[in-house]
Parts: sequence; structure tokens; C-alpha cells
Amino acid sequence: MRAIIAVLLLGLLAGCASVSREECVAGDWATIGQRDGARGLDADAIFARHETACARVDVTPDRARWQQGYAQGLAQFCTPRGGLEAGRAGRIDRGVCPAASARGFQQGFELGRAAHRAEQRVQLARGDVRGAETESEQLAARLDLLAARAELARIEREIRAFQAGL
Repeated sequence: MRAIIAVLLLGLLAGCASVSREECVAGDWATIGQRDGARGLDADAIFARHETACARVDVTPDRARWQQGYAQGLAQFCTPRGGLEAGRAGRIDRGVCPAASARGFQQGFELGRAAHRAEQRVQLARGDVRGAETESEQLAARLDLLAARAELARIEREIRAFQAGL
């Protein structure tokens, strides 16, 4: 049992790594940086995670090559469309965009956040509707049961009256 738990924990920890062992060994830091920038990740935090992940296999990430790729990725992310997509996804604005592109990103982000909040309200309303429909169905079933009981009582009265008349 302990072995199974250990394997599961190792799997979870591996799933939390910012880069895989293979990526550390391959060392394509420009591509990794580009991917991180395109996702709008905080540079210092994600690079520190890469360093930790790669230290397990005795690899030191190339910060300069990673930074070049990261800048390219940020250029893709820090657009009005990138802000819109991030906001709609419910992400937080980490403030990673350079000043030159921050305004456009922020405008898109605010629109996306508004859309995200509206979608959340719609989902809540749908849940409320489903709840009301379920309650309505339950009430209808109760009314049907009450009507059936009333009809049964009426029939029983008629039978008794008929039997009394014989």
C-alpha cells in the first residue's frame, strides 16, 4: 500500500514540474521561454521553477536563451486578443506585459473579464433554472399523488355507499 501511495505522489509531483526531464536535457530554452511568455507566466517565478526541476537532473537552464524566447512569447500574449482570451478564461493579470503593449492587453483583458463574469452569471442562472425545474417536477408529482389519493378516497366512499345500499 505504501508503495502505491509513493508512486502516486511521485506522479503528482512530476505533473507539477514546469518542464520535463527530457526538456531539461534537450535544453531548447528559447522554445521553452517562448511557450512561457505566450502563456503570460511571471518570468522570475516560472524560471525559478525550471531551475528547480532541472536541478534534479543536474542541468542548469540557459537564462539568456530562455529570456529571448520569453520576450517573443510575450509579444504574442500582450495583445488585445491575448488579454481578451486571458480574461475570458478567468485568469489573473500578472502584469507581465511591457509598457508599450500593456494598455491594449489591459483593454482586451477587461472585456474578457466582463465576458467571463457574464458567463459565470449565466451558468448560475442555468443552475437555478435546473433547481426550479426539479422542484417543479417534485411538486407536480406531489400534486399527482394528492389527486390520486383524493380520487381513491372518493371511490372508497362510493363503494361504501353502494355496499350500505345493498
